Amino acid sequence: MPLTIFTLIMAIFFFIFATIFALLKEKACLLISGYNFKSKKERLKYDEKRLSLDMRNNFITYGIIFVIGSIPTYFFGMWCFILTIIIWLIYFFKNVHLDDKKAFDKYKK
Repeated sequence: MPLTIFTLIMAIFFFIFATIFALLKEKACLLISGYNFKSKKERLKYDEKRLSLDMRNNFITYGIIFVIGSIPTYFFGMWCFILTIIIWLIYFFKNVHLDDKKAFDKYKK
């Protein structure tokens, strides 16, 4: 039961982040790590609307992974919780880039 609650809390946090990006739109881009260090002049080269939309969609997907994972975790316990975390980590690291250029090049205007 505590693991199920944890997965649901994680889902809620991700849905809150998705809501922030949905409401603030382009302004929420300053919350993205790496992007917030770029100068204003440099930020004009990027499609902030698309960047914000992609971040929102990523957070929604993260939340869905945890909501779906909470169901088998409730019934079957620890192993389903671990599987949920592994699936989330795979998706997370697929979308995270340590290289600034690689992370934001697809958003150039």
